[in-house]
Amino acid sequence: MNAIRTAADQVFILRFWREATGDGEELRWRAQVRNVNTRQQHMADDVDSAFGLVQAQLNATSSAAET
Repeated sequence: MNAIRTAADQVFILRFWREATGDGEELRWRAQVRNVNTRQQHMADDVDSAFGLVQAQLNATSSAAET
């Protein structure tokens, strides 16, 4: 009988804020991405990069669970 393995939930905290660029006029999005499970913390320069970090960590977790 094959046992069904379920991976533990992955919990992320994403914190977004606007930060001035070098000239002080233009604001850009910055993000802090924290994985509660692994206690890893990453910084991202924009919203897309933040969600790319989450996707990469989820893909790594799912591929590790499959092996």
